Amino acid sequence: MAYVDPFVRPQFDALPFCVQEAVLAMGTRVETGADLAGCLARMAARHRRENFFEKL
Repeated sequence: MAYVDPFVRPQFDALPFCVQEAVLAMGTRVETGADLAGCLARMAARHRRENFFEKL
């Protein structure tokens, strides 16, 4: 179950809604800014992998 700590909530709320949904869909506990950055980095890496294979 996804969780966003109230301390990180302002940064989370500043993200586009579709990105917020994607972070929540990961089911990750976001308790720090580093946790949020890690989620975004994993999403970016996944996007790069998927786009790389689509171009082959």
